[in-house]
Amino acid sequence: MDQVEEVKSKVDIVSLIGEYLQLTRAGRNFKGNCPFHQERTPSFMVSPELAIWKCFGCNLGGDVISFVEQIEGLEFWEALKLLADRVGVKLRRSDDAKYNYKEKLVEINRFASDFYSYILLNHDLGKKALDYLTRDRLLHKTTVMEFGLGYAPDSAQALFTFLTKKKQFKPVDIERAGVVVKVRGSYIDRFRGRVIFPLVDHRGLTVGLAGRILPSQDGGKLAKYINSPETEVYHKSRVLYAFNLTKKEIKKAGSVVVVEGELDAISSWQAGVKNVVAIKGSALTEDQAGLITRVADAAILALDSDVAGNMAARRGITIAENLGLSIKVARLGKYKDPDEAAREDPEFYKGALGKAVDVWDFLVDSVFDKHKHLGGRQTALISKEVLPILWAIPDEIVRAHYIKIVSMKLDVPESAVILELEKVTNIGKVSKEVAQNPVTDPLLVSREELLEKEIFSLAINFDPSLLVTKQNLALFKTPLWSRIAGYLAKYLKTSKKFALSKFAKSLPKELVDGFSSVVFVDSQLDENKLKRDFARAVRELRLLRIKQLEAGLVKKIAVFESSDEKTKLKRANEEFQKLSDERSVLEEE
Repeated sequence: MDQVEEVKSKVDIVSLIGEYLQLTRAGRNFKGNCPFHQERTPSFMVSPELAIWKCFGCNLGGDVISFVEQIEGLEFWEALKLLADRVGVKLRRSDDAKYNYKEKLVEINRFASDFYSYILLNHDLGKKALDYLTRDRLLHKTTVMEFGLGYAPDSAQALFTFLTKKKQFKPVDIERAGVVVKVRGSYIDRFRGRVIFPLVDHRGLTVGLAGRILPSQDGGKLAKYINSPETEVYHKSRVLYAFNLTKKEIKKAGSVVVVEGELDAISSWQAGVKNVVAIKGSALTEDQAGLITRVADAAILALDSDVAGNMAARRGITIAENLGLSIKVARLGKYKDPDEAAREDPEFYKGALGKAVDVWDFLVDSVFDKHKHLGGRQTALISKEVLPILWAIPDEIVRAHYIKIVSMKLDVPESAVILELEKVTNIGKVSKEVAQNPVTDPLLVSREELLEKEIFSLAINFDPSLLVTKQNLALFKTPLWSRIAGYLAKYLKTSKKFALSKFAKSLPKELVDGFSSVVFVDSQLDENKLKRDFARAVRELRLLRIKQLEAGLVKKIAVFESSDEKTKLKRANEEFQKLSDERSVLEEE
């Protein structure tokens, strides 16, 4: 067994996928809402026996490695290593250069983070920054250590020298890791003179850094915050700051508090709001929302910016709700951001989170609060602002509720709101249909093949030997199912008991995908119902076969009549009568 197969055999596919989405038992399989496209009815199936998964909405499928590749956005070797670490398999060094290079970039960022942390906590150069964090921002030293904060000295090549001289990294690799910049042929530390926040992904890998300028050095010419550039390992849209530290608390609470910046998250955490993450902006991305849905089904937005007026933030809310997150918004009163509220009045802050209102109430109310004196002009402005909000609500029943509220607030009929909403809806109709309708297989499958597949799937669930009786074996005519039926007959001759996984392994690779489709039948394993459905499907397929034979004979009879071939005509008529009698018996069953 090679290392890939060893890792795959040791990973419990149901347990692994169950960490990313909620799975419920469906007969011998498990099902859930697909994490790769938006859906409300589960079409994502997992087979523990075959250790495979398949979504019948978007047609993605595969094994544990391909699942991790898809959901984590990883290369094959990255996914393999993640799973190998999970099950305790020590991989031999990969020859995959791209994978090894990503490891190197992560390693550079980790060393940079450790270097800056050492400067902050253990060196005179870091004293001013540590005072800023502990005295001005009121952070405890234990909090500073927990979040791995650091300080980049205001020196052109402090980190660069450390990484090249002490750690032997090449300058070009350090640049590609994002921690230095090349200026007129020289490499300069990117974050010099800044407090450092390590950017750690949900797997615990340091993929980048963020830096805040010290107030004493902020002359207004430099950006207050800077981040690592997009690299092969750091993608801002995929990272939730502090998620690696807080995901257990989020899972425990069943909800997450979403803030904008690093200090918002850190101050919240220190004040006792442990289920917190920062999105480093005002809008949730689909990747970030997907990470949250793995551990929680509700989110409270405690953002600095104007959520109601921010189109990107509203798009993020719609994305999150489509993925199943229930969203609320906290009002922070006189405080400009969660950092300030958590530092100055932790109890008020916790209370505000507890009193968070439904996001659609918040957005609708925000529009009316802005235009308090109703008149023709104000009503038109409200209509212009509130209709896109109503259109963004993904649930039709919830939307109907808010249409009613808006009509009452405006003192107009609901029909008028609906009429105006239809104008907005028509503008976005195409894009919305694309978002809501899953991709389906464009290949049309014949009724004949569908029946063969149904017969196979039913029998596999209660008695596979029924498929290889002489009469039933003859029913399989299409290339896929006739071949699989032939392999099943051979397997049952040499095996006393049918084992699904062993039979699947005995099939040629080109037949495995086809066979797996019958394994994913959502059956409750009611044997009596299975037998009835099996008998019905067999009868339907026999009738179909008889009708096909009758159609062929009708053509032959016409030829024999025109050519006056009486012997052949008589034989054909006898065959037709026999088939007609068989069909009558089957139709009466």
